[in-house]
Order: sequence, then structure tokens, then C-alpha cells
Amino acid sequence: MPRPLRFLSPLRLASALLSLSFALAVTPARAEPVDTTPQEGPPGLSLALTPVYQFDSSLNSGGSVSILRLLFDVNGNKALSEELGIGFHFAYDYADYHFSGPTTFGGPNPWDKVHRLEFGGSVSYDLTPQWSLFIAPSLQFSRADDAGWGDALVYGGVVAVSKDITKDLTLGLGVGGFSELKEVTLFPMIMITWRITDRLLLANPFRPGPTGPAGVELAYRIGDNWDIGAGAAYRANRFRLNNDTIGESSSLPTWLRLSRKMGKEFNLDCYAGAMINGKFSIDDRNGNRFTSTSAGTAPFLALALSARF
Repeated sequence: MPRPLRFLSPLRLASALLSLSFALAVTPARAEPVDTTPQEGPPGLSLALTPVYQFDSSLNSGGSVSILRLLFDVNGNKALSEELGIGFHFAYDYADYHFSGPTTFGGPNPWDKVHRLEFGGSVSYDLTPQWSLFIAPSLQFSRADDAGWGDALVYGGVVAVSKDITKDLTLGLGVGGFSELKEVTLFPMIMITWRITDRLLLANPFRPGPTGPAGVELAYRIGDNWDIGAGAAYRANRFRLNNDTIGESSSLPTWLRLSRKMGKEFNLDCYAGAMINGKFSIDDRNGNRFTSTSAGTAPFLALALSARF
């Protein structure tokens, strides 16, 4: 049976961008000028560890859910010339869902722990001094404890171009497609980096943290080592529950961020925010919707410790 072909809604568009963080990780969203000119030399490497706690939110089907997440990311990039750069990305996400109360959604405990492994690469090429090309394939495995890794494959990639409109404004457009456990997803993508002033930046939040690279953030540098930000994004995760079912969770995180740069290598990001428009669903083995429920707004706290070498 052919897989359903889906074109994303505006909210769902952003979730697919979560697989693209490695492609643009060399442009961090912080309110200070960033030198993005490729430099020949040893590869750049970044590591990030992020614990996230999402407090209880009520489910429309009854009961409630809270989530503890641990996110680990490794990104590397290497400039082969002034025009050409390559990169790699590895991520492991662990999510521990705690359902409680008399929920009718998928039974008393529809799932427990969910694991996601992601491997990716990227190629960036400056077509002209103003135009750049990005190609970013991605391979993921996303499963609950009762499913095998071999049944949890998600794969795809994107192609995007960006243009330096001015020295302070870069815009980009692209297209991508992913095979996501019995669904084929096609989507456009939009990128923006706008240095409004020397201290104020509007950009996609390509930085470690619970928000992922999707969405938009307004950041302000308040000192040499401090900056603050506020933004909104979209997160979604589709994962294999067992041989017969597929689970999915999604939400719209909104946040405030306070960041501290510690020396040349380390950075600490503190987040406080709320996950809104939360949804949980279960599909059958063919990708057809079996049951779903919505969740109330849930506050969350997170810390992201990252290092660049």
C-alpha cells in the first residue's frame, strides 16, 4: 500500500526543520556580529547537553502527562575552501513520558520512554559572494522501548539557497522531503538572519536547547558575555511504538532565554517557557490515525551547556 503523501501546515512546517540544525549550526543565533567567512584549518566541533523538564499538563481524554528529556548533540564542520564547506551531525534524544490519572488515550500508559538517534551530513557552497547553496541529508531512528531500531527508520533531506540581501540581512528558501514511518512529508523552508542593530538580532534559533532550530527568536546582547532572547518554535516527534502502532507528540514551545558565555569555548543557556497546543496521537501500522488527544499548556525549564572547539 503506498504511503500517504502529506504537505505540511504552517505549524507542521517548522517541525521538519529540526533535522536541519547541523546544516546551519555554524551561524549561531546570538545578538552579536558573527564571522561566517570559511577559514581553512582544523574541523570545528561543538558538543551540547540539555536536560528539559516539562511540567504536568491535562489531557482532553482525561489524566495528565509530564515529560523529562535529555538531549545530546555533536556537530562538526570543515571548510575545504573559501567557497565549500562540509559538516556532520549526531544527536541522541531521550524522552521519559509520565502519564497519570484515568486517561482514555491509548490506555492507562500509551507509551513510556522514547529514544531518537539522528545522523546527518551537510554541504554548503557559495555560488556567488551573495548566494549560497545548502544540501543536508538526514537519517534517524525513533522508537519507544517496545519497538526495534530496524522498524524505526526516518530519512530524507533538504536543498536550500540563501542570499545576503545586505551585510546585516540574509534570507533563504528551500524544499525538503522525509519518509516518516508510513508518511512521506514534503515542505518548504524559510531562513532569516537579520542583525537589526549591533546588539539586536532576529533569526532562526540555531543553538542548543529544547526549542530546536525551527521557529524564530529575537535576541539582545546585554554585555560582552550575556544575552537574552524570546521566541517561539514547533517541535514534533514521530516514533515507532511496536510492530502495529506509531506514536506522535507535538507542541509549540514559547520561551525566554538567558545566556552566559564562559570563556571562548563554553556557553550556558537557561530557558523558561511554556509548551502550548500539545497533541499526542497513535496511528496504526499503515499510518492511519487510530486515536489522538490534546494537552493543556505546560510550563517547562531547561539548561543547555555547550562547548565549541
